[in-house]
Amino acid sequence: MLHALLCSLLAANPEGAPPLELETLLAEVASNAPQLRAQQAAMEVARARVGVEGAWEDPTVELMAEDIPLRGGEEAPTPMLTWRLTQPLNVFGRRRLAKDAALAQARTEQARTRRVDWDARAQALEAFLELWMNQRMRALLDEQLVTLERMKAAAKARYVAGMMMGHHDFLRAEAELATMRAEKIALESEREAMVTLLNALRGRPLEEPMGEPVLPERAPLPEVTPLLERADERPEVEAMRWMRAEMEARQGLAKRMYLPMPMVAGFYQQRLGEMPDSVGGIVGLTVPLWWFDRQAHEVRMAEAMVTRAQRDLEAMQVMARADLRMAWSRARAADLALQALEETALPRMRETVASSEAAYSSGSGDFLSLLEAVMARQRLEAERFQAVVRRETARFELARLLGSSLASNKEEQR
Repeated sequence: MLHALLCSLLAANPEGAPPLELETLLAEVASNAPQLRAQQAAMEVARARVGVEGAWEDPTVELMAEDIPLRGGEEAPTPMLTWRLTQPLNVFGRRRLAKDAALAQARTEQARTRRVDWDARAQALEAFLELWMNQRMRALLDEQLVTLERMKAAAKARYVAGMMMGHHDFLRAEAELATMRAEKIALESEREAMVTLLNALRGRPLEEPMGEPVLPERAPLPEVTPLLERADERPEVEAMRWMRAEMEARQGLAKRMYLPMPMVAGFYQQRLGEMPDSVGGIVGLTVPLWWFDRQAHEVRMAEAMVTRAQRDLEAMQVMARADLRMAWSRARAADLALQALEETALPRMRETVASSEAAYSSGSGDFLSLLEAVMARQRLEAERFQAVVRRETARFELARLLGSSLASNKEEQR
């Protein structure tokens, strides 16, 4: 109980916890995310199935008793026991095709595992950026609270000096201070929820304390043309390619079912009388007599499934390029918006707040103008935080769509 209380206190006051770096977080999620571990288990099932498909059928052992007399006498037949071993032969390439289909299915699950991996990372990134924005908003509110405290002190000084409007300014400052303090409390509660989600994705105890997030250095946005050339790296495209390979293998298997299934058998006849024992063998095969009722329909269905898989692959290739182009455009738009806020809008607004505060303190400015400037700066700062989140989200979306790092053409297999 004491441990849980300490963890709760540290979660609300994370100064004692180390900073949370994005690269470290994503590495933990890629190893411990619950949804990824579940998908990895599904992939192992598909891999195990490769050994099952196309396996040899078990042989059949038979014992037959013959010529057992119902009455005795010199002319009574000699009883005989026949031991028979029959083995079906799954030949004509059927075993290989069945294994090829199962292997393609395993590769499909592997591509889906890569998708789940990057989806889990994207979920972690979203929570990480919300946590970062939460921390920045709390820091901004602390700064705004200090400014409002100075405004309240200036309003009180005006009231003491005999300026009646100073009393109204003082009350307005008190109201704004109460509003900001309530907003800060709400942000602290939201932080606890985001810490819980990130700990779940990291495979950590839900109440484990977490430090403040640290954004990585901004990297330049890659050019769009090389990204479009890598569209076929997308996990969905890879999965569609392996699904087509599976359907092609099943099509070949359906065609091979036109061929008979051979069987071989050997027997040993054990005679219980004076006659000698004997051995023999049998070669048999199935006769695909009703091919028009079964095999023809199976081949037709397999051909249709190959065609469908090819159409799905072509559609996914088109959508992969379109999605990459849209994500790149969103990242570029967020880049430009962030640049405008950081280089022009925010510096001017900070200067406005400073000059309005100086004017109010000297008695030449009014309280409402200063308050409006303070709130306008808060809105612009919030817009900057949102622009940072949009930019990082859109940039990571490019990697998520590809299912691999933007800095490398090698696919990450997990």
